[in-house]
Amino acid sequence: MVPRLPALLATVTLAAAIAAAMPFQRGTVPIGLPAAIDTGRPALTLLYQNFPNPFPAAGSGVTCIWFDLNRTTSVSLTIHDVRGNLVRTLVPNASSPQLFVPGRYGRATPTAEQGCDPAFTWDGRANDGSLAPRGVYLIRLRAGGTQSIKKAVFQGP
Repeated sequence: MVPRLPALLATVTLAAAIAAAMPFQRGTVPIGLPAAIDTGRPALTLLYQNFPNPFPAAGSGVTCIWFDLNRTTSVSLTIHDVRGNLVRTLVPNASSPQLFVPGRYGRATPTAEQGCDPAFTWDGRANDGSLAPRGVYLIRLRAGGTQSIKKAVFQGP
């Protein structure tokens, strides 16, 4: 193993010399390439972690669900128990659009009191209106060929 040590040191020294001679420039766009333009359109479809979690929490009886869509698509937002059984369907519903346009969903609206859009909250109730048992639940977003899942902890009333 001793004969390899000088070769290793020479490699490390060479790499350090190259790095010192060609430092990376951060925060600049190479000449000839356009800077990225913020269109307000999310770069990807993404489900955020619900909050508060666990819930209900002081000041909030519901959990907020935020997600971003990067293209026009149909959306399915559902709550499942840990065995995969459907507990609640938030979207689609009678008042949701058939297709959602690219954008950010679940954020507070001027009329929302909870800090999030009431259309994208879960109060711990099942589709039949009954209270779900305390436990861990899965929030599943299916949109545009992608699927995301986050865990929510319901503490009960």
